[in-house]
Amino acid sequence: MKIVSKPIDVIVIFKIKEKPIPYKFKYVDCGCSETREIKVDKVITTAKSRIAGVETIVYRCQSFIGGQIITYELKYIIDEYRWVLYKL
Repeated sequence: MKIVSKPIDVIVIFKIKEKPIPYKFKYVDCGCSETREIKVDKVITTAKSRIAGVETIVYRCQSFIGGQIITYELKYIIDEYRWVLYKL
């Protein structure tokens, strides 16, 4: 996986007293300049992190994309209410 760090739009599921769970997201693919929509098939792990005073939740996920299983990381920056496709 390499660091991509692209802003994304995410649809999430909220449950009582739990972290938000990503359902699907959209991002602009820099290779072809088109918007791709990816459904999150599985959240493998979640970890709360604090780097340089910025609190985040890192989700390691996997999806079936283009005939293969791809693992990637989504990052939710809590203070800014912002989602990032962190590693792909």
